[in-house]
Amino acid sequence: MNTDLCSRIILPYCPSYESARQIFNRSIQKCPSSIIYCRNDDEAARAVCYGARQKQEIRVRSGGHNYEGYCIGNGKMTVDTSPLKGIQLDSTGTLKIGGGVSNRELYHFLKQYGYPFPSGTCPTVNAVGLTQGGGWGHSSRMYGLACDSLVEAELIDASGRLITASEASHPDLFWALRGGGGGNFGVVTSLSYRLTPVVSHVTYVDIEYSRIDDLTALQFFQTWQAWTTGGEIRFTPNSRIFNSARDGMGIFLRGFFYGTPDEAEAAVQPFLDIYGAEVSFRYVTFWEATEIDASIYPASETFQFAGRFAYADFSDSQIISLLSLIKTRARGASYASVALYAMGGKVRAVNPCETAFYYRNSDFIIGIETVWEDCFFEAENQAWMAARFPYLHSLTTGSYINFPYLYTDHYMDAYYGENKERLVEIKKRYDPCNLFRFPQSIRADQLPGLLPE
Repeated sequence: MNTDLCSRIILPYCPSYESARQIFNRSIQKCPSSIIYCRNDDEAARAVCYGARQKQEIRVRSGGHNYEGYCIGNGKMTVDTSPLKGIQLDSTGTLKIGGGVSNRELYHFLKQYGYPFPSGTCPTVNAVGLTQGGGWGHSSRMYGLACDSLVEAELIDASGRLITASEASHPDLFWALRGGGGGNFGVVTSLSYRLTPVVSHVTYVDIEYSRIDDLTALQFFQTWQAWTTGGEIRFTPNSRIFNSARDGMGIFLRGFFYGTPDEAEAAVQPFLDIYGAEVSFRYVTFWEATEIDASIYPASETFQFAGRFAYADFSDSQIISLLSLIKTRARGASYASVALYAMGGKVRAVNPCETAFYYRNSDFIIGIETVWEDCFFEAENQAWMAARFPYLHSLTTGSYINFPYLYTDHYMDAYYGENKERLVEIKKRYDPCNLFRFPQSIRADQLPGLLPE
């Protein structure tokens, strides 16, 4: 391989290859043909042109948090943008970040100015990758998805061109990059955002229920459904109803409330009325709130997760059936849960076809997950998920591209809804040879996804 491509190329015989090929989800163990780290646009362009000449599939990795590991593949070339750490704030309040900036790095930069930002919760998730999938976070009901703040993107396309996409330039590509998923159209080297107003403090809300019974779980889910359709838009919580090897059955609900603790308490009162609620309200800066979130996440995890969109209230019998999915963990699993993420508010204020993120009118995202530690139990945990996903699928409409599940039928319909056909046309325009592809990439040929690697 031409070592003039960029400053750092990792090949299978390199001493750092084993560590370099790892991503956040350690259940994904793929062996790429090469990992090319790019420090600037020129290096990214040369890497793409090299891959095209060699007729290699190109995977794009920024933070390595894709749940199914689509940013890396067996025998595939990975273009890694993690060295692109630049962050700039101009006099107009426009923020520009490089393709390798994580949520924590973004939040840390903004703390000196007092700006919040509607990105994600996990500190090591890449903000650019998250934005391309829409970008849910604890500010979504208040300020919209991360992609709703986007004003410009810079991307290396399949021919090695640097394209600047915005409402005024390449508007079709700009539309696609707001919810079309990372790695489909090229290598995104930077994104620019319009910032929200300065906020001095938020209230970090943490509600927990320990050693719950079936009735408490049912009451919580009923309350969640009612709250997400009519609750305060200044609060965007996520929750888990979980079965833990250490703690048994429990629930937590967390998020940022844009207001005082007294206001937050009034907003979440329906949850506090459920027996066993233990609550903490912390009035902190936005940066401090993101650090509380960050403390919850491990450096890596071994798991499988599938996330879908919920539109209508589930009946009590359906809720009971959903919760029964996690009453028994897979053998070797340390944790299983039904995960909930509130939608609504400013997310719904944007038309579903105004950006590529289609499922804006949903009430919440619901997912199921299993977590294990010993790779010996991987097959059993995957079988556990495969047995439960069909029921979740039957009650929901569409899947969240940032929570992919490999065995989703008709995945392009599931991820993109009525926006699928437009995304296919844009894919043809900017990547006519399908250079950027992975098992659930946007496919211009409309064929089923690639087989698992």
